This record gives sequence, structure tokens and C-alpha cells, in this order.
Amino acid sequence: MAREEKKGLIERLVATGDESVRDEAPKATKLLKEQHDQVRDLFKQFKDAGEGAHATRKKIIDEASRKLEVHAQLEERIFYPACQDLEDEKARKMVGESLEEHLIVKRLIKELQGLRGTDEKFEAKAVVLKESVEHHADEEEDDLFPAVEKEMDDDQLRELGRQMKAMETRLTSGAKPARGAKTGRQAPSRA
Repeated sequence: MAREEKKGLIERLVATGDESVRDEAPKATKLLKEQHDQVRDLFKQFKDAGEGAHATRKKIIDEASRKLEVHAQLEERIFYPACQDLEDEKARKMVGESLEEHLIVKRLIKELQGLRGTDEKFEAKAVVLKESVEHHADEEEDDLFPAVEKEMDDDQLRELGRQMKAMETRLTSGAKPARGAKTGRQAPSRA
């Protein structure tokens, strides 16, 4: 962006106090779908690399795993807690199922991290990871996201998106959230 364009943007912010000019955060559901698509693309690259490209396929699975670990944290710490109060019972139930699916994916990621691309079990575990993630993403996109978009307005979805983008930046830059910092609505205590 040119310096003059930046200056104009800042001047508009100061003059109008317009939050929408400053906060261009994507809606939470759009951000999560984009992340799903990035991982789907990596799985396609994995398939296209061919069975003999062990080192390339290992790197692709490692990258997909890193993206999935960040994605899971965004959903578990921000998105899913925000979905606890949805009126749609099926959507609330899906959040519980999604958390269980995350456990399976995390286990597969951990197992894959301990394998070389040439290991006998690597291919099978990578395929199961792909199938699990794609099933999970499809269910969210087909059922959960529409329910969330029906019950939450654009401002709520953008606020969740803003929180998730901020957390994603912290997680991918290696920075830790400030102690006691809020990362979204907290789940109610069951004590």
C-alpha cells in the first residue's frame, strides 16, 4: 500500500472513528473454511507427490500437521466455546463430536511426527489423517457453520474472526499469550 493511501486510511480512522475501516477481520466461519481449504490443498499435494516421494510427502504432512494444530486451538479455545449457547441443539451436539474428532487427529499427528516418510505405517496413518480431517471439515462446513451464521450476526462473527486471527498470529510466531489474557468466551465451570 502506498504511503499516501496508508495516510488517508489513518486520517479516516482518526476523523470518523470508523471501526470497520480498521477492523477488516474475516468472519470466523470464513477464516476456518480457508484453513480447511489450505489443508485440503496440502493433502492434494501429498497425493500428487506419489508414493515414492517419501521426503516430500513427509514435509507436506508435517506442514499440514502444524496448520491443523493451530486450527484446532482456534476452534477449541475461541470458536467452540462461542457455540455453546447456540439454540440449534444439533449444532451444539456437533461441537462435542468435533472435540472428540480433534483428539483422534491429534493422536494421528503425534504418531506421524514419530515416523519417517519411509516407515511402513506412515502412508496408512497419513491417509487416515486426511480422511478424518476432510470428514470433520465437511461436517463443519455443511452443518455447523450454517447454524452459527444463522444465529450470530456479522459483528459477532467478525469479532470471533479477529480473536482467532490474533491467536493464530501468536501461535505461528511462537509468541505466548499474556498470562491471564482472555482468548474468547470461557467455558462455564462444572465444579
